[in-house]
Amino acid sequence: MDNVATRVLRKAEMEKELQQLLSAEAGIKSDSYLLTFYFPMENLKRSDAEKHLKSNILDCLRKDEKITGMGKIHQKVVEAVLTKLGNIDDLGRGLAIFVEFHTGEDVKNDKAIEGVKIIPLHRKPEKEIYVGKTFDLDQLIWLSSSSAEALVVSLEREKSTYYLMEGRKLSLIKSVENEFIREKEQEYLEGYSPSPSSGAMYHGNASEKVSKAKEEENRRFLQKNASLIKNDEEIPKDVEYLVFFHSSSFSESIEKFQKEAKHLIPEAYPIFVQKTLNLERQLQEEVDKLIDSESRRLRKEFLEMARENFDKYVEGWTEVSKAANDRRIDTLFINPLERKRGYVLDRELVYTHAVKESREVRNLGPWIVRSVINNDGKVVVVDKELLQSEIAARLRF
Repeated sequence: MDNVATRVLRKAEMEKELQQLLSAEAGIKSDSYLLTFYFPMENLKRSDAEKHLKSNILDCLRKDEKITGMGKIHQKVVEAVLTKLGNIDDLGRGLAIFVEFHTGEDVKNDKAIEGVKIIPLHRKPEKEIYVGKTFDLDQLIWLSSSSAEALVVSLEREKSTYYLMEGRKLSLIKSVENEFIREKEQEYLEGYSPSPSSGAMYHGNASEKVSKAKEEENRRFLQKNASLIKNDEEIPKDVEYLVFFHSSSFSESIEKFQKEAKHLIPEAYPIFVQKTLNLERQLQEEVDKLIDSESRRLRKEFLEMARENFDKYVEGWTEVSKAANDRRIDTLFINPLERKRGYVLDRELVYTHAVKESREVRNLGPWIVRSVINNDGKVVVVDKELLQSEIAARLRF
């Protein structure tokens, strides 16, 4: 398990990358091609990754009938990618690689490569390589439009520990000591009194005082944790769930805190569990189960509520695309395993049929997701059991 959270490319940064890539598409020459390569990095050393990248790119370019006979371009693309890769310290959990290259006379003049962009990803991508007149931005859009699964807080009397659950992998963010606990000696003296005759120790009448003092310490520690979650820049806010594991010592003070928790990260769904888990492996297993159970229950609940109001519910790619263009989608329900070819106009408008000056995309789903997110809508990922129509939406008005 990692000791630090993996690098996260924030939504604003990803949007900037997307705009640059779309601008590159608009200016390519007739003899140019665009290479898109999503490459998972899990369990790979850098040297092994370089070998696999080289082999995959060469294999893809050599098999592409559009660029046969241009043997030199294959090696030039590989060299450009590996050179760029050598300048990147953190390769994340995978890479998105975008290359523009020429196959005309520029190959002879060492101007074959127009540009190389490599983006380390905070989530593992599905391996995919594509050459065409457009970049395949589908996975990049999904990553920029998605939250991490959960911020996990383990609350114990002595300390609180923060983890990020992302890609079903738990990583440590930070640990905070409970500075409000008094010295043990003072607590002992308040709880016990010496017998003046025998010198024996017996329980005194200060037990209630000790109990109230502990409760106050826990209350103040919970307040500090609330402030950290809300204001600390190290603690991510772009999460779907806020999961608290707390020890029994917080049983009296946690009830009020539960009511406040939903305001700490308004977009995150809070879950509280009274349980102390000392091993990170156990913690990860427990969080996995909680998220699976709660997410399925919530998805089903959201979908049933949406279907109850037929005037504000639409299904199917064409109807959902129209609603996205009108900025009417409050909640989008989508099965990410389904793919639908479509068209995009002006980087925002989406269609199931070609319109003037639109560009074809291999999968319309991520572009609809991007449109919904950009217009402050919510996205709920569903499967075939919940949604057989592949895509649906609850409308705002």
